[in-house]
Amino acid sequence: MSDKLLSYISLNDEQRKKINETAPAYEIIESLSEVEDISEVKAIYGWDKDVTSQLLDDPENQLEWVQLISAGVDFVDLNKLEEHGITLTNASGIHGHAITESIFGMILNHTRQIGHALLKQRQRKWDPVSEASELNQKTMLIVGTGAIGMQTGKVAQAFGMKTIGVNRSGRPVEFMDELVTQDQLDDVLPLADFVINILPLTDKTNGLFNLGKFRAMKSSAIFVNVGRGQTVVTEDLLKALDENWLKYAALDVVHEEPLPKNHPIYKREDVLLTPHISGNLEDYNASAFPIFLENLHAFVNGQDIPKNVVDYEAGY
Repeated sequence: MSDKLLSYISLNDEQRKKINETAPAYEIIESLSEVEDISEVKAIYGWDKDVTSQLLDDPENQLEWVQLISAGVDFVDLNKLEEHGITLTNASGIHGHAITESIFGMILNHTRQIGHALLKQRQRKWDPVSEASELNQKTMLIVGTGAIGMQTGKVAQAFGMKTIGVNRSGRPVEFMDELVTQDQLDDVLPLADFVINILPLTDKTNGLFNLGKFRAMKSSAIFVNVGRGQTVVTEDLLKALDENWLKYAALDVVHEEPLPKNHPIYKREDVLLTPHISGNLEDYNASAFPIFLENLHAFVNGQDIPKNVVDYEAGY
């Protein structure tokens, strides 16, 4: 009888070797059917809603820790995990470069009229435009100043932009020229040329970007959402665009995914829609594994888990 690590993530030989070196007393399993005594499962790498619910509902369950490979946790029953005293960790931080690159790709597609040029190329038309604008000396409001927000701020400053960060506490964060609390968001929205939403989905952020928020923005503002779709009231965003309360929106996430084929967003020229791909990585599992391995080392040695422990009260 030995303690078990249940992995829903496909592990290569090198990763299995590192796990065995880090946690030699643990046996790696890939299914609950591999155990006779469910109390042997102490940790999970990855997530399977149905199987994990089955495990948690078993009175013999002695699960202590779950490591997700996603940054978001809105698909997890946080209350249930908290009730069982289980530590939950995520993969926050691994998407910083990829999502930042997507943010600026979406912005430059519009400001440098690259999207327009591509459209005209397919129509075999040479159609120079004079509406291109620069990022230099513009103000970027970054709502959510975690790893992605900081990387976005770093790149924005390299473009010569002023950065204003928004977080819960207003605590200082690297690469932000100014910091305000989320309660002060309405005060700084009118200052921004670009509003970047990187917020997770919680009770407090659900529907946060509504008609009032969009009306507070500059009519020339560009809104980018790479956080969670439900943090934005889509109907309000489209109304704001129709009323010219803001100029353009780039959305990598929306309230319903996939978006129905008959949704009006598909036909709009003032919205760029990408299918939730900003966080895609060349090798996702390889990027998430070092976080898991560092946490595993602490876990098997009875230490506090150091990386990305989810705050159940905050919801992320």
